[in-house]
Formats: sequence, structure tokens, C-alpha cells
Amino acid sequence: MHDVFIKLELTTVFGKMSGDPADPLLLGIHGWSQRNGWHTWEPLMAPLAEAGYCVVSVDMPGWGDSPALDSLPLGGSRAAQVIIDILDGLQKEEAVLMGKSWGGGVAVKTAVSYPERISKLVLTAPALRNFDQLSQISQQVLLTWAEDDPVIPVTMSSEFTRRVKDIEYISYPTGGHSAAMKNAEDFAPHLVDFLNGEL
Repeated sequence: MHDVFIKLELTTVFGKMSGDPADPLLLGIHGWSQRNGWHTWEPLMAPLAEAGYCVVSVDMPGWGDSPALDSLPLGGSRAAQVIIDILDGLQKEEAVLMGKSWGGGVAVKTAVSYPERISKLVLTAPALRNFDQLSQISQQVLLTWAEDDPVIPVTMSSEFTRRVKDIEYISYPTGGHSAAMKNAEDFAPHLVDFLNGEL
């Protein structure tokens, strides 16, 4: 794993990379709290790299070591554009997006707005305000949630399984608001199968 600095027009995004840069890209997006950052997806980076993927997990602008774009909150279309700018900075035409909580909402917005750039979605307890956009997702989705999530209740998963056309869902008894990461040993093989079209 090594540091990456991705130059955007208004800032430089910091992240960590595991795997060969020539391999298919998985981009990890963290949650809203300032405790979050590139390390959110760290438990899954090594197994995904070993499976033949280039995994980049970033501090979004305004978090960690990535300076903010400006004084405005980052969200919606602006956040989706940042994701596309990151892909451009990494010289990747396409990526799988992995999003936790707020990052899951950003991943959904990006997939709907730029379907030609996003091949699949991996979501853990995604935070969404507008569930109508779920029916617009054309990509395959792997969703995971913990039954003891204290932030976004697991019952919200039914909105996704009901509205998304092509979705696989895995729930865990424990894991809090970080189902994928806290259950990484079990989740990683499922994720690799999903990426390889075997789930």
C-alpha cells in the first residue's frame, strides 16, 4: 500500500493505493463524519488487490489530508463530479465504486449521473435522501448492512432491495455502521465473487 496524490482543478486529493495501477479500479468513498477517511476501506484493500484489482481509497476534499474545494459543504452533483475528476486524475475510464454511508449516497449519485464511467456499486449502509434515484441505477449492486447499525437502521435496506434492478444483499448480525469492514474476512470473498461475476 502506498500514498497517492490525485491532482484536481481546485485541490489535490490524498489516498492510499493497493494493487497494480494497470488492474481494474475500485474506488473507496468514506462517510460524512470527520473521523472517516481513506482508512474506512483499509480492511478490504489487501484482499481485493490480491484478487487482481487496483484499490484506491481516498480522503474526499475537506477530510483528512485532502484540502476542501471551498467553504461550501460537499454533496450531490458536486461530490459526483469530484469522483469523476478523481477517475480522470487516475487516468481510468471506468471504476467500481465502494461507498459507506454518505459515500454510498455519493456513489449512487455518481452511478446515476455518469453510468458510462461506473461499472458496479458496492454499498455499506448507504445514506440517501432521494430513494427515487435507486430505480435509475443500471449497474449491478452489492449491498451489505449490519442488523445492529445504530446510525441508519437495517430496515432501510428494503428500499434498496425493492427498487434496484440488479442487487445482491448480505446482512450481518453485528458490525455497527461499518458492516463491510467489521466483517471483512467473510465479506471479502463475496465481494471478489461479485466483481468477477460469480455471485
